[in-house]
Amino acid sequence: MTGIDALDARIMYELDLDARQPVSKLAHRLRRSKETVNFRLNRLVKEGYLKGFYTVFNTSQLGWYYYKFYLKFKNITPGKEKELFDYVRKKPRIAYLSSVEGFYDAIILLAVRNAGDIVDFMYPFMKLYGDYIQTKDTAIFLTTHRLNNRFIHAGETRRDWHYGVEIGNYPVDEVDRKIMRAITREARLPLVEIAERTGVDAKVVKYRLSKLKSDKIILAYVTAPNFDKLGLEFYQINISLKAPEKMREVLEFFDSTNACLFALEMVGRYDLAVELHLRSGEELKKIIDAFREKFVDAYNDYDVSTITKEYVVLFGPY
Repeated sequence: MTGIDALDARIMYELDLDARQPVSKLAHRLRRSKETVNFRLNRLVKEGYLKGFYTVFNTSQLGWYYYKFYLKFKNITPGKEKELFDYVRKKPRIAYLSSVEGFYDAIILLAVRNAGDIVDFMYPFMKLYGDYIQTKDTAIFLTTHRLNNRFIHAGETRRDWHYGVEIGNYPVDEVDRKIMRAITREARLPLVEIAERTGVDAKVVKYRLSKLKSDKIILAYVTAPNFDKLGLEFYQINISLKAPEKMREVLEFFDSTNACLFALEMVGRYDLAVELHLRSGEELKKIIDAFREKFVDAYNDYDVSTITKEYVVLFGPY
């Protein structure tokens, strides 16, 4: 893989299983010196192979769910398209925004608590840009699967950190919120630094983190790889199933490719979306052909998009 060796890849794989583990523990697992592992880790971050470390939250239990828009444009100039993306990226509750190549031109993910949040975003948006929207397909997330990173190092450990659509009302206070904000994009932040940023005693921080983890509000601490830097193309396959009972089997198939990081069970235009990170279109074709062969009687149709640019990636509600 571009610019990294086997040790770098193993470090990224291990940290994706637990990004908060100390360097001493990581060095022991890798049977390398702490100094070597620390140097390699700092280099991976400094040179941009890792964009950072983030926390996977069970947003459903915190009272949030995701509403997804697939947009196909019409009669839109590059200048107006830029204006549209700039408008959306500044709006509240935008959890994800990307431009894509394929049947659609853009994907918007909205984090909402109720239907009113959808209206608050969509009505003003369509008033401004409805003349440039040819197709607007929608989906509501049912279950979000964050799989562990195996496209860099195909280790034996497999993880599926997932949460369903059941909306909860987990009680969080301002102390919890401060801590969760601190670790949303900085999952490796030491307890002492979390305490300094939040004004909360380090012992309290440790206890609250442990409780949030045991209550399954914090699901995992993972990495944010830089796919461009690693020489990987970013594809999304949207699938409409005619045999819903095959959902688990389809998920396991894409997990087995060691190229899938997110899989999203939905209701709407599509039933499932999987995100793949591959070195080439040839690898994608092999996976698609194998999917078509194995599940010929299980799906209605599918489409493939290439994610060309990510404008917003929000890892949690805070």
